[in-house]
Amino acid sequence: MGSAPDEVKSKEVTAPEAGHVHDYWGRTSTEQDHFHTFEGTTGLDTPVDGDHVHRFANETSRAHGHTHRMAGTTSHQIPAFPGHVHRIQGLTTFDEGHAHTFDVQSSHPHRPRTRRPRLAGVQEKPDEPERSRRALLRISLRKPRPSETKR
Repeated sequence: MGSAPDEVKSKEVTAPEAGHVHDYWGRTSTEQDHFHTFEGTTGLDTPVDGDHVHRFANETSRAHGHTHRMAGTTSHQIPAFPGHVHRIQGLTTFDEGHAHTFDVQSSHPHRPRTRRPRLAGVQEKPDEPERSRRALLRISLRKPRPSETKR
């Protein structure tokens, strides 16, 4: 009975769970009087030299009539309570005569989303056109009109 707490203490708790991703977001450097914002989710972890990294790829927001693409590999993990984060840095694609730098840290790890979330109160029918489903969602999420509220 006395050895059980010691076993729990010696158990590795800092190792990341296999099959995780990180979210990231930020803004680029300012070039030619503008910047871009971006957000994304990394790919799954890839083991490297006893540690791991993640691939990332996304497109920036539109500014001054254009976007940039950004892609690369994160840094190795950086310990951060209660887990770890990764540094995401690099240079965007060269578009419209310039490129931007970016340098952010990811969120903590989480399991990848395997399916889109279901919205309460919205029932989709497979044969219903996409536009009708969007209209149904819009109606179900809008605020009631004063004439629709009960007194």
